[in-house]
Order: sequence, then C-alpha cells, then structure tokens
Amino acid sequence: MKKLTFLIFLLFCFILTGCSEQKQPESLLSKIKSRDKIIVGIKTDSKPFGFIKNGEITGFDADIAYAVARKIFLTDFKGHVEFIPLKPSERISALNTGKVDVVIATLSINDRRKEVIDFSIPYYVTGQALMVPKYSKIKSVAQLNDKSVAIILGTTGERTIRLLAPNANAIGAISYPDAFNHLKEGHVEAVLADDSLLYGLVTDNKGYKILPARYTEEYYAIGIRKGEDTKSLKKLLDITIRDMQQNGKLNRIKEKWIPGFQLI
Repeated sequence: MKKLTFLIFLLFCFILTGCSEQKQPESLLSKIKSRDKIIVGIKTDSKPFGFIKNGEITGFDADIAYAVARKIFLTDFKGHVEFIPLKPSERISALNTGKVDVVIATLSINDRRKEVIDFSIPYYVTGQALMVPKYSKIKSVAQLNDKSVAIILGTTGERTIRLLAPNANAIGAISYPDAFNHLKEGHVEAVLADDSLLYGLVTDNKGYKILPARYTEEYYAIGIRKGEDTKSLKKLLDITIRDMQQNGKLNRIKEKWIPGFQLI
C-alpha cells in the first residue's frame, strides 16, 4: 500500500512538473521585435487618415503607426512598419486571422467589436455627419427618410442610418471615394460618414459641404487581437498614445492633417 501511495505521489509530481515546463505562447510583441517590423492594417481611401501620396501610404493613421514603431524599436526608421491596405469590412478578420498585428484604420470602439477584438485607449474623437451638395435643401438626417443616402459598408454608418432615418434608402459603398461618386453622379442626396473623413472629401472636391449636426460621438483606437499573447503589446500601445497626449505630439499630428477643423 505504501509503495502504491509513493508511486501515485511520483506520478502527481511528474504531472505537475510537466505542466510547469509547458512553454507559454510567445507574445506578439516579441514576434514583432524578432521580425524587426510591425504589420499594420490601414485604409488607403480615407484622406486625411490613410491615403496614398506619391506612391506612399501616408496620413494621420500612418503617423500613429510610426509612433508605435518608434516606441518598439527606438528609432524613426520607417522600414520597421509594413502597411497592409484594408477595406473597412476586412479590418476585424485581418486581425483575428493574423494577417496584421494591429489595425490603425479609423476603427471606432463599440460594444459589438469589443466582443471579438481588443482596443488601445482612443487617439481621436469623431462624429458621424452628412455631406451634401453646397446648395442642397437637406438640413438634417431626418429629411433622408424616403431618400437615398450613401453609407460605407463595414462602418458604424449602417447602424446610424437605420436608427435615425429608418425609411431612407441606404446605398452601400465599398469605399469613401465610391460613396462620393454616388453623390457626385446624383444617385444619392447625401453621404453619411465620420466627419473627419468627410473633411478630406470636401477639401478635395469643391461644391460640397458638411452639415453642422453630429449624430454620434465615436472614438478611434488601435485594434488588436484578443489573447494572453497580445497583452504586452496592448500595454505598449496605451503607453504610446498616452505619451503622445501628454507631450503634445498627438495634437501636432491633428494640426498637420486636419488644420483648423472643428471637432465635436
């Protein structure tokens, strides 16, 4: 009996030792450092946040990505960042399949998304607004009932239009330029989207305006996959944004890309 008890004790010790020796999954931050670059999902149709200029991806979100890379690698070398262009509807899946390490692509925090991904602290506040032709008689979203309005698929605009103008004919666009083309060609009477992105369209296209009302208050943040292996990276993202808020860098990026724009 004593011998059997001793054997059971040895087996128990072996199991405990084996479990303690199991390696924890390598953190995503460690993988990023090992490969010497961070892979960032970004939009390229969303001036001034993410767009292409002279063959290079640039904009507000690109500058946030470079700030994160500098915190990781302690250098301003842009080669530490690899951008992967994403459509709005691709952002969540790109994170959860490991196609990208983070998403910095005008990604708003909301409860539905928080169920499937994690977020950094916010780096920008925006609100959904209407863009219309300069001499349009449309003054508010309520006037869009029984009229056509463009929204961008995969964004929170889909939900907003259903709540505020349930009888509107929502025309789904795959990108912001696509939505603007619907307006330009007379297929819709307005575009509903984040004011900061409408700002880019109005800046490049005369004859249009953004109406003053803001129908939501939303916060852009960096998206990151859920998991134990992403916690150290999430902590670094939060520290990066908080430092940028405190040292004024975040405000300088805002003024660089959205000079004088009145936020909500």
